[in-house]
Amino acid sequence: MQIYRNKRRYKGAFLGISLGIGALITVLTIGDSVESNLGYNLEVLGSATIVKAEWDFARTVRWHQGEYSNKDIEDLKGLPGVLAVAPAVWSREKEVHYRREKMSAKLMGVDPDFFRALHLPVSKGRIFTGEDIEQRRHVCVIGKKVENKFFGEGSPSLDQVIAMHGRSFRVIGVLGGAEDQELLESILLPISVAKSQFPAMDKIRDVYIRAVNWDVVQNLREAAENLLRANQPGYASAIHVKYYAESLNIIKTIIFVFKFFVYAAIGVTLALGGLGITNVMLAVVSERTREVGLRKAVGATEPMIMLQFMCESLTVSLIGAAVGMTLGIIAVYFLSNALDMDPNYAVMVASLFWSVILGIVIGVLSGVIPARKAGKLDPVDAMRFE
Repeated sequence: MQIYRNKRRYKGAFLGISLGIGALITVLTIGDSVESNLGYNLEVLGSATIVKAEWDFARTVRWHQGEYSNKDIEDLKGLPGVLAVAPAVWSREKEVHYRREKMSAKLMGVDPDFFRALHLPVSKGRIFTGEDIEQRRHVCVIGKKVENKFFGEGSPSLDQVIAMHGRSFRVIGVLGGAEDQELLESILLPISVAKSQFPAMDKIRDVYIRAVNWDVVQNLREAAENLLRANQPGYASAIHVKYYAESLNIIKTIIFVFKFFVYAAIGVTLALGGLGITNVMLAVVSERTREVGLRKAVGATEPMIMLQFMCESLTVSLIGAAVGMTLGIIAVYFLSNALDMDPNYAVMVASLFWSVILGIVIGVLSGVIPARKAGKLDPVDAMRFE
């Protein structure tokens, strides 16, 4: 009843707690969905979520050339946290011809998952299909620098035929961009063609693994290394699985800084709401000093007086939290529709639960000082207070 009568006095505290709780629920729920979607945004992540398995030839026995099997590839695809697994075979400095022009380029035999794992979009044409791999079609995807060397800026490059190692290949695509600039000077072939037609490219020496998110990269690297070493125990010491720590740390730092400022702003808002409750309750204690004295005179104990003011503070905080929870649910609904994403309802339920806990904590902490002040009042002095 006292809260209802003095509702205008509490509006600042209500506002601070409501906005803080609402923002917390919105950020936790929508932020989790945005972070999950970002894990699939390969253009933004670059190499941050790539794990690469290769051979350390300095540590391997000389007669072993280093080769991963199809079983290794399938086993890697079954690891938790894997988005794509792409084997690759390659050969450096192969001479490539187009009419009278020639150049040296790196050849790579890959499958369609390679473009997904490394996020290699094509600016022209298309990438390989499963049929290209199965039927061993003589097609290729070339890097931008290869296109500029052979065809120039204005000339068409698609469906043109280039020659390598006495074999002809039809250009079906041009890479649009790549974080690894070496790929822009490379020519990509179907892995089945590369392994069967080029003797130096018959062994899978590199495997690219794309993790679903940056949080699982380090665990995935360790799991992949353990799996490959278990599959090939005789050459375990030569198996080398790495991740791109620098790129991963940059992504993690950006996310950490963003989260820090967002949660700091929410924390300040909630703290201001709690301080607002404390200030209002101190004013209430001063206004009701005679009431407190009268209650003590008729037998009310100090714990009873403290409990009265603590309950009042807690009620204000929980009402603010309830309003904030409602605002948070509404905000999540509208933002999920606007951003066209599915919110993580498990996270939202958990955030609602913790919002109630937070409301209780704020109410108790905000009411401690006013309640102690009221409980310590001397009944005689309180009755004389004007």
